[in-house]
Parts: sequence; structure tokens; C-alpha cells
Amino acid sequence: MSSGWFQSAIFNAMLILLPVLSANVVSGIFATRDFPQTPRPAALEATRTEIKARFASLASSVEDRRDYWASLVALQLRERNMPAARGFLLAATEMLDPRDREAVTQAGPQAVPFGTEDEQLVGAALLFLPNDVRVRYETALLPPSLAGDSETEIETQPVAETSSDTSDAMVFSSNRVSQLGPAGFSVLGSYEDLVRNTRDWLAGEPDEAFALRITALGLMAEDLDAPANVDLREAASLLKAADRARRLSPGFREHLSADLELALPLSPLRARMADSLAEMVPLPEQAEALHIAFQETLQEDSLGPLYADTIQINEIVDATGPVAALAMLEHVDSIIDLRRARLVAEAGGDRSIALEAMIGRQVLNTARTGVDLTRQDVLEIMGLAAAAMALFWMVMLSMQRYMRSPIRPLLYE
Repeated sequence: MSSGWFQSAIFNAMLILLPVLSANVVSGIFATRDFPQTPRPAALEATRTEIKARFASLASSVEDRRDYWASLVALQLRERNMPAARGFLLAATEMLDPRDREAVTQAGPQAVPFGTEDEQLVGAALLFLPNDVRVRYETALLPPSLAGDSETEIETQPVAETSSDTSDAMVFSSNRVSQLGPAGFSVLGSYEDLVRNTRDWLAGEPDEAFALRITALGLMAEDLDAPANVDLREAASLLKAADRARRLSPGFREHLSADLELALPLSPLRARMADSLAEMVPLPEQAEALHIAFQETLQEDSLGPLYADTIQINEIVDATGPVAALAMLEHVDSIIDLRRARLVAEAGGDRSIALEAMIGRQVLNTARTGVDLTRQDVLEIMGLAAAAMALFWMVMLSMQRYMRSPIRPLLYE
């Protein structure tokens, strides 16, 4: 009798415990799997798979896949978007028909014997382009002195520091910046340029506070004790260029403005800027006085949120280049969108640039969190399995006792 009572108690306890354990495991693995500051390997792999699936779906309903794919490469070459053109070459195995796909895969090692997997794929995909498109792509990769074709010439001269008045034309006149990498990209200008812009703002120029503060932080980057993985100057250049070109969404601009307000409060900053420019002294002295005004206003212990955003922007630039990063930032409305953009950029590289050229903001929807089990998740799953086995054992034991019970025959008389 006592044994039956004990088994019943365990059975009921398992009935209560199993749903609780199941809910905890599910919530632990999926509900908390948001987009973290640093993408997990499982998320990168899942996002990479989704990007490839999107390329396959783009060409799934096209009758002549090779012609359609080649036209996309040619379009990006006409727009001088070399990273996107390379992205479509990398997507050849997803966009071409099965026969061409197999041929591209087999031709890779012969096309580029000692290259990386991506280099072999690009080399093989070039063989499947029409001759004129292939020549334009190869010519675009040459230095300007060797290219000889003005229509496909890609400038690779260093980008000089420029004032804010000319920065937009420099950034968006061509895609040359994307060929330079982060080291050659800067539109901050100098403190002398900042003096001129500050005068305009103090005189009533509207909506300049964001650009002034982001420029000042970029110029002061070398004076700050920032983490090693933070390139504030690069991020400030990108954000300033995006703001000048009206490519920052209102939501993300508001988010960044809140971060800037913590680091450089506008009210005391405006007063100090006015005082620094009050005297009629040479421009270099005014620039130094303005520099001091920014330094005195800066709340360096409040730069944490801005540093966190800067890391995301730096990673996007590293993965795609400055011009493509501008295109990605245009679709960002929140910090979660910024993390999704980084995840897509890191997972797809040039593929993500090509996909963004096709589907715009929807490229962020390819971001996947993935399922990366931690040790705690494994232990919870093992506990759930043990509880399920205990419940099954109790059911079998109860059935065995029932079959042996002397009362059982009376139930069927």
C-alpha cells in the first residue's frame, strides 16, 4: 500500500515537473536567443544559409538563369559597384541551373589553383559570363593607368581629409572609397573646418548639432581612452557622411542623438563653443579654443553606449567596405537592426551587398539567431530527458501492478 502511494506521488510530481522543465528549456534555447552584441557561430552559419536561399529564390522562376545572373553582374558594373558585382559572382552556385552550378563547382580549382574557396568560385563564375561582361569586370579590377576604359575605371587614389562642404560629393560620386578600405575613408575635416561650421550653427543654421558633435568626437578619437576594438574616427566619418546624404533613418538618428547627448550635453557645449569663438583671433587659435571647449564638455565615462554602436559599425565596414556599409546603415532603425546588419554583413560579405542591391531593407530579414546550445542548455535537456524516462518507468510499473492485481478479473465479470 505504501509502495503504491509513493509511486503515485512520484507520478504526479513528474506530471507537474515535465511541463515546467519543457517550458524552461524552450525559453532558454529560443526565447532568449535575440541578436547579441557579438554574433554567435551558429547565427553566422544560419544567416549564411538564409542568404544563399534568398539568391536561389531570386532566380527560381527565371527561364534563362545564366542570362538573368549575367545581367545582374553587368548592372552592378555599370553602377561601379564592384563589391556587389563580386557578390553576384559568389552567388553563381545558387542562381544558376543545376548543370551550370555543377560546372562552376568543378571549374573552381582549375581557374584559381591556389586561391581561397571564394577566389576559386569567382574565377570559375567569370568563365560563365558573356565575353563583354567578363572583360569589363576584369578591366575594372586593374589600376587606372592600365585600365584604359573610362567607363569602367575605378579610382584608387587616397582619399584626402575634406571639409563637410565637399564630403558628400567625395563619398557618393563613385565607389572608389569601397576599394580603399577603412584606412582611406574620412570625411571629418579639421578643427578649422569645425570652427566654420560652428559659426554657422551659432548664427542659426538649423539641424547642425548632430554633425558637429559626431565630427568633434571623431577628431578627438586619438585623445580618448577607447577600447582597442573601437575605431571612433571611422564610425564618425561614416555617420557624418550618411547624415549629410540624408541616409540615416529618423529612428536611428534619434538613438545616436541620445548617445551623443550623454557624451556631449548640448546646453553646456553651446555655451563653451560661443565663448571659444568670441574673441577675434587667428583661425588656428580659434580651432584650438574650440578643441578645448569640446574636451571640457566631454563626459568620457558616458561614452559606453556610443562605443557599443561604434563596434557594430566598424565590423560592418570591415566586412563590406564603407560604401556598402552606408547602404546597410540606411536600413537601420534601431540597435537591434544595427546588430542584424552586422550579422548579415559578417555572414554574407560581398554576397550581402549584392542581395541588398536586389531587395533593399529586406536583407536584414535574412539575419538568423541560430541555436547554439550552452552547457546549461545541455544539462536542462538531459534533466528533461531523465524526467520523461522516470515518468515512462512509473507508467510501466503501474501497468504491471495493475495486471497482477487480484481486483482486475472482477472488472470484466
